[in-house]
Amino acid sequence: MCMLRNSTRGLSPKQRRLLYRSCVVPIATYGYRLWYFDGACNKGAMNQLKQMQRKAALWIMGAFCTSPTGSLEALAGLIPVHLRLKKLATCAVYRVATLSDTHPLCSMMCERLLRQAEPHARSAALMTPAMRGKVKSTVMEVDERVHTLTESFEPFAPEAHPGDWLLDRYADHLHFDERDPTQDRRPYLDELIAKARANPLTVLAATDGSVSQSNQYQAASAAIIYMGHHELERTRYVSGRVTAPDAELNAISCAVRLAVKQANCQHIMVFTDSMGSAHRAVDPSVHSGQAFSLAVCCALQEWFEADDFHRITFVYIPSALQWDIHGEAHKYVTELKVRVGRRKRDNSIDVLCSRAAHSVLDSWSSTFQNPTYQGSEFLELQQPDGGLLQPSYLNGGPWLSTFRHSITEFTHVCQCITGHTPIGAYYCRFKINEPHGCTCGAALQSRQHILFRCHDRYSVHYPHFLRDIASFMKYNPTAFGFNRDPWGVG
Repeated sequence: MCMLRNSTRGLSPKQRRLLYRSCVVPIATYGYRLWYFDGACNKGAMNQLKQMQRKAALWIMGAFCTSPTGSLEALAGLIPVHLRLKKLATCAVYRVATLSDTHPLCSMMCERLLRQAEPHARSAALMTPAMRGKVKSTVMEVDERVHTLTESFEPFAPEAHPGDWLLDRYADHLHFDERDPTQDRRPYLDELIAKARANPLTVLAATDGSVSQSNQYQAASAAIIYMGHHELERTRYVSGRVTAPDAELNAISCAVRLAVKQANCQHIMVFTDSMGSAHRAVDPSVHSGQAFSLAVCCALQEWFEADDFHRITFVYIPSALQWDIHGEAHKYVTELKVRVGRRKRDNSIDVLCSRAAHSVLDSWSSTFQNPTYQGSEFLELQQPDGGLLQPSYLNGGPWLSTFRHSITEFTHVCQCITGHTPIGAYYCRFKINEPHGCTCGAALQSRQHILFRCHDRYSVHYPHFLRDIASFMKYNPTAFGFNRDPWGVG
């Protein structure tokens, strides 16, 4: 990997990060569930993985080897290894519920996960309560946590058999109208619904799902069925603790099952703001909300078999438009507010995995506030709204996704942020035999002095470093918490 990049040429930082995450991390974490579980002695393995990630972060950033690991991981958008494994392990627990009834792993589980598999001689189902309290393993961890997932799956559903998918048998009956969302769709949609309302054999279905930002309320789904300008039916109900795509998939399932029951219906048009959920609605494979997809596939299969002229179209509606019947569905579903009660609530696999991801991000942000982790010289940058940047692995993190400059510029900016850059303060701190003073006459050449007070920034002593920092601050002043260029060079 070192042959693919150096401090001046080769792969860009984003490409290096992608290469590390795609090629190195999967190999390094392969089989981690054999040694990573509650109560396991894995300190040696974790230290090796942490050393590996530190080398990768240095390679991605081009920083000095004295830079703190915490700041390197944050700048490179690499979540700490122990948090990555924690998230993966949590998601792996819930994926056990997607296994078939006779899967070999089920033979090792407890009674409620044994299903139709024959229990193994060392199965948890054959252990006494005292033995279960002493045994530490991945199997016992699954037994303790998987009950949170209330969703059920059918890996071998008849609709999911190869060659029997709805898209395989009735591809010409299914259409997805997903034009470029960046364009103004209102004129196109107005013309489309006018033609549909003029056809007495067309049923219109507006669907929408709503997920409250507050954890106090459950998600909701709604569907409204029209024929022409006449409203036939409308329904809304809570969906439990699910993601927005799950709620939308629930609404689409309800709308389709209502639409196929309408008399003299040859064409169904479903208006939705989530085309991902529309595609998932006709996908019978194992995924979050599979039960809704199976219901859609079963209903449409019977409907298509009844008449060769039957067809369905999913139309994309940007939610920001608040357009016509979809705007009515959005208003209808957002009016439903149901608090989360004490009873056991429904949790989809996607919402539990999403919760695990948010949990590790919160832990990372909390750890990042410690100066020992991020480094005492770390330069905290601000977002445009005034809040401090927080570490994240999404889209490369806030720093890597913002610094879109050359390799050399990016390296210098990272050295400036970490405080590990060839200036007087660094030489003094690490006792390097170099001048500590500034060329302008100041006793100590610190980062704060260079950025805000020095009037000799472009001296021969450090031209490239300051030129790159000045260039970045000129075009990205808000990243350093300024409303304008602090030097007036813009």
